[in-house]
Amino acid sequence: MTLLALKQGCALLGIDAKTLRHWVQQAHLCLQPHPNDARLKCLTSEHLEQLAVLHHRPLDLPGALVQLHLAEASPALVPEKPSPQEEANLLCRLAHLETQLALVQQQLAGLALELLQEHNQRYEHRLHTLEILIQPPSEHVQAVCAKPSTSEQRSQPDKPLKTSHVHPMKGRRRAILPLIEYGADGTYIVICPQQGELALIPDSPEWFAWLETISSLRFLGQQGRWSAYRDKGRASCCWFAYRRINGHQYVRSLGSPKQFTIARFEQMAATFQSYVTTS
Repeated sequence: MTLLALKQGCALLGIDAKTLRHWVQQAHLCLQPHPNDARLKCLTSEHLEQLAVLHHRPLDLPGALVQLHLAEASPALVPEKPSPQEEANLLCRLAHLETQLALVQQQLAGLALELLQEHNQRYEHRLHTLEILIQPPSEHVQAVCAKPSTSEQRSQPDKPLKTSHVHPMKGRRRAILPLIEYGADGTYIVICPQQGELALIPDSPEWFAWLETISSLRFLGQQGRWSAYRDKGRASCCWFAYRRINGHQYVRSLGSPKQFTIARFEQMAATFQSYVTTS
């Protein structure tokens, strides 16, 4: 049984002392003297809960007692509601932090794009070096023997230059394409130039939905590599994959985005890789 002074009971019920004494008389309850100070009249916690029920007053006695004891022991421990000026300052600081966070995210996206571009350049350089190394030496000899001498070139009559077919992607400004790459951990990662790395699972509905939104991409898989673009001159679902091997541009139909599974991408990569050894 816990004894509570009338002042404490008024604070817990949210009423004044006169109203509390009136409720006590109506309920025929007896006030008890405080054990340490007989001048103070007290109510038991059970009587206080009874009055709260009779007069429909909300009362969470255990939590209220804890707050009351804390306030009596150290008023500084009781949290105070911030003033309107302090609340406005907190909102301004929060807005400033959100702005800084957006700036940091933008900087991280720029760093990710620079890292991706550097990675692509290094990968291209390594692949070019490997293709030169695996090219048969006889081709170099044939190329040197087939080259006419300077006197032969002068004796031959001038011939009109042949106009070769220009690939749709040739002549355009080179941009960073969305990248799908096979990682060292055995999974495929998707990197978007605008959004950075995307959490896409191959062959999932989100995977196919994302492929519908882009017009070009680059694939670095287990079997090889290639790039692809959507042909705007034809149907919107017509895609072509291409790769330059030993000075020759190979172009193959890739199909529609509904067919763009990882197995399809790896099959196309193996097809292009076979031209490296046979060309």
